[in-house]
Amino acid sequence: MKKIIIYLTIASLLNLVGCYYQQQISPEEYSFDENLSLNITTKDTIYYLSPEDYYYDKDTLFVTSSKFIYKNNYRLQVRDKIIDKIPTIDIENLQIEKTDVAGTALVIVGTVVFVIVFLAFVSDPGFFLGTK
Repeated sequence: MKKIIIYLTIASLLNLVGCYYQQQISPEEYSFDENLSLNITTKDTIYYLSPEDYYYDKDTLFVTSSKFIYKNNYRLQVRDKIIDKIPTIDIENLQIEKTDVAGTALVIVGTVVFVIVFLAFVSDPGFFLGTK
């Protein structure tokens, strides 16, 4: 029973592993129909938007809610409503957050190999040290 709990715990922890990266692109290259987190910089404002915080219609990005908005070096907190309309021509910098599948797979495989080698070393250290 203890082994089953240990295996389930390890599998659950590996499920939490994930590698992400941010890619900088121009607004013309990005399809706003994708559900990705965005970091948008305009002349005087930086927006950090999750997929549910914006929608796009007719060359305008409507910000409906935002966790953090920095405007003129002040942090503002807003509620659920349309707080800003950003024409795509006003966007100076656009970064999207994507998942790195290859990096995630390498981290999971590396972790599993490390755990197996560690458990083998703990159970029989003489085999690895060449004393047998």
